[in-house]
Amino acid sequence: MAIMRFIERLPRWAAPLIALVLLVACTVILEVATKGNSAFLSGQNLFNILRQWSFVGIIAIGMTFVIVLGGIDLSVGSLVGFVGGLGILTLNSINTAPATTAAATTAAEAIAAGRNAPPGSPHGFESLMAAIWNSFGVGDNETAAVLIALAVMLVAGTLAGMLNGTLIAKGRLAPFIATLGGLAAYRSLALAMADGGEYRSSSMRLFGLIGQGGIPIPFTNVAPRAPQPVPLLFPWPVVVFIIVALLGWVLLNRTRYGRYVTAIGCNERAAVYSAINVDRIKILTYTLIGFLSGLAALLLASRMNSVSSAQTGQLYELDVIAAVVIGGTRMRGGSGTIVGTVIGVLILGVIGNMLNLLQVSVYLQGLVKGAIIVAAVLAQRGERM
Repeated sequence: MAIMRFIERLPRWAAPLIALVLLVACTVILEVATKGNSAFLSGQNLFNILRQWSFVGIIAIGMTFVIVLGGIDLSVGSLVGFVGGLGILTLNSINTAPATTAAATTAAEAIAAGRNAPPGSPHGFESLMAAIWNSFGVGDNETAAVLIALAVMLVAGTLAGMLNGTLIAKGRLAPFIATLGGLAAYRSLALAMADGGEYRSSSMRLFGLIGQGGIPIPFTNVAPRAPQPVPLLFPWPVVVFIIVALLGWVLLNRTRYGRYVTAIGCNERAAVYSAINVDRIKILTYTLIGFLSGLAALLLASRMNSVSSAQTGQLYELDVIAAVVIGGTRMRGGSGTIVGTVIGVLILGVIGNMLNLLQVSVYLQGLVKGAIIVAAVLAQRGERM
């Protein structure tokens, strides 16, 4: 009985944490048994895991609020692809604004003289945007282009999330239906803007610093044979993930908004009778995950210096929901933990890295994630309300 009482007092994230420790131990043991040594615990490998999964983790913090609220958001992966592509298009249009205006002028002069416009001449919208950027004095200014592109990605993600929240709160659409529509619409827009191709940044230096850079860790050297020491970097995306997780914990556990989100997830009707503005909280929550999706898109586009209209963000919704559920947040709403979500992200990262190190086919990773989601939900069913 004493053991059962002790187990009941443990926080919801205790079980995922134990699972993470066991998973790390099994990974090291299996790697040593098959290869004779272990590269898993090396600093570079651990930071690679954190960097790779920090984008998913940032969105997972927002998804925790959504699921605690009693909702779901299936559009986050497509939104990352759309927002990332839109930001790079904005960046490129500013960097090439003077050249675009010059080409448009040449085409107009050729048409006025009765000749055909040169091949590849800019169309009307490109010329208009170039004229706008030049009028503001930011044309061919890489710093301004990067800053404006970052703002566009954050604003676009926020507005998309607000739209989802409005459709759910005011349009009375089921969250599954509203965000399923967003999943199809945002991916379609990303494909249409790039004709199914890739968005590639014209800023080869400044834009990539955000996703590729980091804080140098003293007394480390990842290139022992190099003439100068190359310190291991604490990646900026991981720093942002940690900050977002800390702020998310405060927001969920120490603010009125967090209490309202939990109350609505527990019993929406009772929340209405308690004078909680349910519609406003729903819109704010989906706006929050939209903003975090834009932030993840910003970091991911900077990391790769490009965005694939078809692949970037694909199946992120599965990874994000898996991380949240594995961390102990109930799919029915009303209960969740930011700490558990962070642990859930780490568990998925370790599983993916373990399968790669053990040379297991990448096509089996989706099977593993699906099995984990089902197991986590089944475990929740056994919990007492």
